[in-house]
Amino acid sequence: MKNYITSVLLCLISFFTVIAQDANIPNDIGERLPGFVITKKGEKIEGFIKRKGKIASQRTVKFYTKKEDKKPTKYGPKDLNAYKILNDYYESIPYEGLTGKTKVFIHQSVQGKINLFEYFQYVTEDLAQATVAKKGNTEVAIDIDGKRLQTEIIAIKETGEVLKFASPKMILGFKKVVSNYMKDYPELATKIKNKEKGYGMLSILKIVDEYNANFN
Repeated sequence: MKNYITSVLLCLISFFTVIAQDANIPNDIGERLPGFVITKKGEKIEGFIKRKGKIASQRTVKFYTKKEDKKPTKYGPKDLNAYKILNDYYESIPYEGLTGKTKVFIHQSVQGKINLFEYFQYVTEDLAQATVAKKGNTEVAIDIDGKRLQTEIIAIKETGEVLKFASPKMILGFKKVVSNYMKDYPELATKIKNKEKGYGMLSILKIVDEYNANFN
């Protein structure tokens, strides 16, 4: 039974982490694109930002006051509250490391009373016994270790309350955890608590959309 529960939990965690279909390298990588940075003092400075890969964009920002400037100003997550490059908005949030208190820039995918963010990381995939050749009835195989880009979804309310969709706490206690997270919308919280059709774990994105629409 313990192994079964573990297997189910791992499957649900996989459901709430999206394997990125596009590469880590955007089409416009290396280009200086319009954007802005927001300093720790709340000052908004407009200019140009050099496009990086999805993971590198979580680490540092190269900011140019003018597009033709030779040297950029480099910022890290400790230096800024947020930055935006074209339509991609990033906030500096404590998320990495053993304690989860190391700040990184995390990409915002949904804006509302509940904001959804995407955290990109590589995960190692063991592609063991990948067949590379056949000779008669004999298969020649090798072990291959591959990497794939994975996206974890994080919800952050205006109040700063964080909910990680792939956390065991959310998955194992969905009804209680999510209904409490959305308690300021009682009607929706009740639907989740009562396990009404369409308000279960697999409908979490729809639930967030309904929550945000209520406060628009």
